[in-house]
Amino acid sequence: MEVFMNNNLNNSWKGFRELVLVDKVDVCPSIISFYFKAKDGGKLVKHKAGQFLPFKIKTDDPKYKDVIRTYSLSMFPNEDIYRISVKKVDGGLISTYLHENLNIGDSIEAMIPTGLFTINNKNNDIVLISGGIGITPLLSMLYEESSIRNNIHFIQAVQNSSLHPFKEDIESIAKIRGVENTVFYSNPLDTDKEGIDYNFTGYVNKDFFEKNINLNSDFYLCGPPPFMKALENTLLELGVDKSKINYELFSN
Repeated sequence: MEVFMNNNLNNSWKGFRELVLVDKVDVCPSIISFYFKAKDGGKLVKHKAGQFLPFKIKTDDPKYKDVIRTYSLSMFPNEDIYRISVKKVDGGLISTYLHENLNIGDSIEAMIPTGLFTINNKNNDIVLISGGIGITPLLSMLYEESSIRNNIHFIQAVQNSSLHPFKEDIESIAKIRGVENTVFYSNPLDTDKEGIDYNFTGYVNKDFFEKNINLNSDFYLCGPPPFMKALENTLLELGVDKSKINYELFSN
């Protein structure tokens, strides 16, 4: 994942702080959400929606010791609990450890949340577009922004219903808060019904943007590099100003 480091100044801590895993929840095949609280019982830094958590596994095993990873926080910003939602990657050192070895009651050592991939304009329409596990920072944005406004269009691109993370969460927010929600399946199952289980077959494309999206919106994109590059090129072709295209790249 391509990231940029900066610091939160409010209620921050220096260096690493021990967080304890208090819950571990399956999201869909290959994705698990991990919930952490401060082991000392104190308050956490309230992250900005879109930021990530730098951390290392608390272990003496030299294979993992001092290996730092960053995972986006995937929940409503708060001072009590952090959630990261991690896809297990074939051959992935830390994602495999988290899925297979980190259990409730175990600890990690974390730095304060950081990152510049956050909402810049609280008034303009926003379009959040996620590909696969790239949903995590955008989901945090959706939770927070939908609590104060509804000029939001959330677009999710996944393979099919078996690999569709947070489907119910997003549908609930869309219904209650009145935000737009569009789903693309690139490889639907035989049981997936277009217009019922999802909106469009294939990939997010130029024709869809032209017919359905306010191109004066601010765009926030997150997903694999080819997905991001294709979206950025399409938006630029449509005349969207580059300054309105914000993105964070996720890669293995």
